[in-house]
Amino acid sequence: MTHKLAALLVVAGATAANAQPETAETAFQRGRAAAKAGHIHEACEAYAASEKLAAIAVTEMALADCYEQDGKPMSAARMYRKAADQGGDAAQTKTALAKAAKLEARAPKLRFAINPKPPGLVIKVDGVAIDGTDEVQVDTGPHEVIATAPGYEGHASAPVDREKTILDVIIRMEPKAEPAPAPAPAPAPAAVPTPAAAAAGAPAAEPAPAQVPAEAASAGHRQRNGIILGSVGVAAIVGSVIAYEASSTKFDDVNRLCPSSTCPTTGALSEAQSKQDDGHTLRGVSIGMGIGGVILAAAGSYLMFAPHHDESHVSLHVDHSGAGVAYELRF
Repeated sequence: MTHKLAALLVVAGATAANAQPETAETAFQRGRAAAKAGHIHEACEAYAASEKLAAIAVTEMALADCYEQDGKPMSAARMYRKAADQGGDAAQTKTALAKAAKLEARAPKLRFAINPKPPGLVIKVDGVAIDGTDEVQVDTGPHEVIATAPGYEGHASAPVDREKTILDVIIRMEPKAEPAPAPAPAPAPAAVPTPAAAAAGAPAAEPAPAQVPAEAASAGHRQRNGIILGSVGVAAIVGSVIAYEASSTKFDDVNRLCPSSTCPTTGALSEAQSKQDDGHTLRGVSIGMGIGGVILAAAGSYLMFAPHHDESHVSLHVDHSGAGVAYELRF
């Protein structure tokens, strides 16, 4: 029984020790052991955990050297400069700054082409906002770029496979769907006089004056107008389909010139931006023609098949990317 109790106490003590939170020193030693074993990525993760717990120059220099071996020149340069800001040994500070400058000269760069470029634009690379510039230095590897602005959003992937390169990244800003406004409350029902008020001699409401209908148009006149409007509406719908296909072709050309939103040359970037502008214009024309065609076709059907009333009035206002399109019909 005594031996069993002792064994249980040893196991409980080991479990409690393992449950203790890792310190900066233990994380640093774990990183050093991983680096000696050739596990560079694991070593960088351990050094980063140690630096987060205690940001000291020794750990930052070790983490910077680890990032450099792991093929992350820009991350290594930032960490070398952070270690230099700690002050301390002058020779170590000078060495850290010299290494940071060399690594920054090797780091690849992303250069952004935003279309359109609305006010309030914010660009984030791998979740980190950049300081309002059109380019940023990064490490090699894949990067996710997200751009947002009031009413707009866009994103692109930017794979970087070598150092000392500039990669042009096209981001198409698309209108962001806004939530629909809340419906207006229904008006309160009108008060109905009680029987007691009526018995007390309350004056009865006067009947509304009868509406005098205008002279109705002939059935032949209405059908003729209905056929004309319906034909124009169908033609507008066909035109909207053609414009939509043309805009899709323009966007396909952009993807062909700059696959994955990455342009190999400046000439390809310029041509892609021009085709993208044409595509947006055609898409807006397609939407406007389609809406107008549906309205006209519906108005034509109404004239041909609905019973005659005094006046029929159809109106529509569409605001697409700042361009107003209005249709108004009276019969």
